[in-house]
Amino acid sequence: MPLHRPERPRVRLVCVPNAGGGAATFRGWADLLPGDVELWAVRSPGRETRIAEKPPHRLSMIVDPVIDGLSRLDPLPFALLGHSMGALVSFAVARRLRSRGLPAPARLLVSGWNAPQVRDGMPRLGRLGDEDLRRVLHRLDGIPPEVLGNPELMDLIMPVLRADLNVAESYVYADEPPLACPISVFGGTGDPTTTAGGLGAWSAQTASAFRLRLLPGGHFFIHTQRRAVLDAVRRDLGACR
Repeated sequence: MPLHRPERPRVRLVCVPNAGGGAATFRGWADLLPGDVELWAVRSPGRETRIAEKPPHRLSMIVDPVIDGLSRLDPLPFALLGHSMGALVSFAVARRLRSRGLPAPARLLVSGWNAPQVRDGMPRLGRLGDEDLRRVLHRLDGIPPEVLGNPELMDLIMPVLRADLNVAESYVYADEPPLACPISVFGGTGDPTTTAGGLGAWSAQTASAFRLRLLPGGHFFIHTQRRAVLDAVRRDLGACR
């Protein structure tokens, strides 16, 4: 869905949220980005205005609609940005675009997710029981306490979250040549789901420039460090042509 569509856009930024997340993850971002950045956010089935739809159970069910949506837009240099599971989706979108001979992103920006070829030590949250999963969510600070403590809201969130987690955790990495576009990686210094080595391993996925930035915060540092993240995103988008 579009979050900001300037009259004369210079570059398009397509954002993909974390597991269980929706377009609301990126609300307010347009205020901190240049006015000529066209901002889009992916909203998968099962959440927000699509809450009545069944959530995806295969990665392709998220990736393919993103590609179809991009193909319907006016040609424009674009970047893909994904946080947590969204990083994996963005990476898969970039690979699928290449395999189909479609225009490639000018840059891939990923955060809160180890490189896709790094699987050892990745938490398997989808296998946890409800109470254990709630405790992990509380520790990661990804869901407001007032929502975690509301059984009715959690009954709506948990099926979508579990579906997303199962999609991400069933991903099987396949060796392919590195992407032609530069990759920017962001990580939280206190994020228990990533490691410096796992984040740095994204460098193997690009034949172009690579940049790793570590910021204070946990898994959802993109919220607590939003201004710093978007300052860096703005600089990276400045090179997109």
